[in-house]
Amino acid sequence: MRIKKMMIAALLLVAVANGPSHFAYAENTHQLDDYSGQVGSAPIAMTLVFSGDKIAERAHYYYRKYLQDIPLTGTKGRELRLTEPGGGLFVLHYIDSNNKVVTAEQSIGLAGTWSSNNQVEPVKLFAEGSGIYVVGHRYAEITHKTDDQFEVPIKGFYNAVLARKPAVATQFVSFPLRVNTTAGKYIMVHNSDELKQKWDHIFSPQWLKALAASSPHDLPVIQKMAMIGAGLAFFNEKGLAVVNTTP
Repeated sequence: MRIKKMMIAALLLVAVANGPSHFAYAENTHQLDDYSGQVGSAPIAMTLVFSGDKIAERAHYYYRKYLQDIPLTGTKGRELRLTEPGGGLFVLHYIDSNNKVVTAEQSIGLAGTWSSNNQVEPVKLFAEGSGIYVVGHRYAEITHKTDDQFEVPIKGFYNAVLARKPAVATQFVSFPLRVNTTAGKYIMVHNSDELKQKWDHIFSPQWLKALAASSPHDLPVIQKMAMIGAGLAFFNEKGLAVVNTTP
């Protein structure tokens, strides 16, 4: 899901106290460019890391179905040529909203092909955003944990809430949970019993649909919290910390 103006509005409602920054690796930081879209009909997401005209270490893509990173190597020129370990090859161009080839600075995404073993699939990716991160420690502003470790409660909550399992989902919540409602109002939910009582009012069918369309992996960091679904929810080191009930 692309980050839209609603995200900015949602962020204005976030007023949770955060601990001190863990961001202490400035010499190891790189710009990470995040994309999401499809290879053929399969939803994917991609993170590109550049070092000059080469794809730097930790660039990868993953299929939404599996959430397993597939490393990418390659070069950046008039086109991006990205190779994966199994031999798959992306040949991509930066495009604008009219699907015309443009520079990276003018682009809204990438388009091209993925090929492997005589199979060729179209690729269309939209830019989700970019940020300066510690490579391999995207969440360094929040935690000393590795990315995989930090995402454990995020994925746990994501899977449980979509499976309609409140008792499991509450295990991945950082109480008190701030719930932003309409018109700039909010409530604080203090424990799992209270959350279960208000469950259907907080996690509406529309909210759940929007969450299902998002990914619990490679999240952007906003105000020292990891954001999912263009502002649907925010996670701190202990789990879910903020929910915006309007998708």
